[in-house]
Amino acid sequence: MSDLLPSYLSNFWPAVWLAFGFPLLLLALNESIAFCRRRDFAVECTLRNLRNLVVPAAALLVFVRFVLEWPKDSTALRLVESAFWVLVLYASLGVVNDLVFGRAGTGEGRPSWTDRVPKLFRDLVRALLVVIGAIVVYSQVWGHEVSAALTALGLGSIVIGLALQEPLGNIVSGLMLLSERPLNVGDWIQVDGVRGRVIEINWRAVHIETPTRELQVIPNIELYKGTFANLSRPTPLRSEVIEMGFSYDDPPNRVKEVMLDLMRTTPGVLADPPPLVRTAEYADFSINYRLIFSVESQADLPEVRDAIMTRLWYVIRRERLNIPFPTAFEYGPGENPSPPELTPADWLREHSRFKPALEHGQPAVISFANGETAQGPGRSFEGLALVVAGRALLMVDAASGGTVQIGELGPGECFGESLTAGGAAENISVVAEGDLKVLVFSDAAIDALLNKHPALASEIGDALEARRQAAHAARRRPDRLS
Repeated sequence: MSDLLPSYLSNFWPAVWLAFGFPLLLLALNESIAFCRRRDFAVECTLRNLRNLVVPAAALLVFVRFVLEWPKDSTALRLVESAFWVLVLYASLGVVNDLVFGRAGTGEGRPSWTDRVPKLFRDLVRALLVVIGAIVVYSQVWGHEVSAALTALGLGSIVIGLALQEPLGNIVSGLMLLSERPLNVGDWIQVDGVRGRVIEINWRAVHIETPTRELQVIPNIELYKGTFANLSRPTPLRSEVIEMGFSYDDPPNRVKEVMLDLMRTTPGVLADPPPLVRTAEYADFSINYRLIFSVESQADLPEVRDAIMTRLWYVIRRERLNIPFPTAFEYGPGENPSPPELTPADWLREHSRFKPALEHGQPAVISFANGETAQGPGRSFEGLALVVAGRALLMVDAASGGTVQIGELGPGECFGESLTAGGAAENISVVAEGDLKVLVFSDAAIDALLNKHPALASEIGDALEARRQAAHAARRRPDRLS
């Protein structure tokens, strides 16, 4: 009887745990999973693996080892223990994936450092856990010496290494890149004339996405042995240089002033560091200048550069600068090398009411690019502008902040009327919508025209008053504007 009591007690507590502790543990895990689901915690998947896999496997191991008392050296018990440790390893990999590399990095659409961790590093962590788990199962469960297995593995590695020199070279190069970290996921790099953003770093290669949406795969060994430029280091700010040549008849200080104003008013160009214009050289046909500006990142550079290059044509024409270039043409008798430009009289054929103003001087023909401010606070000109081609938007500052549109102008409509209406400006901005061309009449020409044509003066005054009322409403009740 005394021999049976210790045997009975050795089976009693495992049985109590199986009968009461196991259900209570499952209940606690169920409640924890429900709580994490309500709070959207990343650990929910890990808890589900514990409930569905690890805890039942642990219960089975306790049952066969302490209740049924299978022999420790039996193959069946070792298989159960091996299955338990495999499930523990699987759950551990889930913990690493959920807590370190999981949804924690995708909150509110703004990636954190976890999204920038190279895939190669994630694979290394998982591989390390697998190796540790294999060592535990091999040595503790099956009772074999790890040193003998390592010796055999070392001999096999030599043979494998000789057969897989190039793939292994990429793996080692990837590990060196991961150690030195000259680039990260999300960085912009340039290698062998290819420029793109790094989207993945794996065991074999670095994947970059080019501005044309192409996927370029660059082996790790080429990056490690060769030379590449990281366009996101040491700072994400990028500077660009555009070279332009202007006529010797254009004073350099005048050219610099116009080019600086162009860059400062282009969206995306940073004020710090400020844009610069440098006189580069006196070439055969032109004085060459370097336009230097900075943007927030490499991704912004193509769009900002395009905006500057597009606006250059309009600014150069508007400011009457010249871009010389060597040409050689042969023309026959009576041949015209280019169609003649339209004169103010040509533009006024469809706006005959303004033709009498030509008697008091020729108006200037000025062009504006899409989005440029033709007139507004801090940017104005003398006289009156008549729209002859394109359209423009009338914008005004709203009471709630920002700007709102109060109207638009088309061919035959005017702006700049404040000079002929007592100087009562309403801080209304005129912004080009598409290409815009205007004729700018002098004050003397417009005064003479309006004195001869009271009806036209009345029409312009009515339009001005309507704009004033719309601007007043925008500043007082912007929410009521359509």
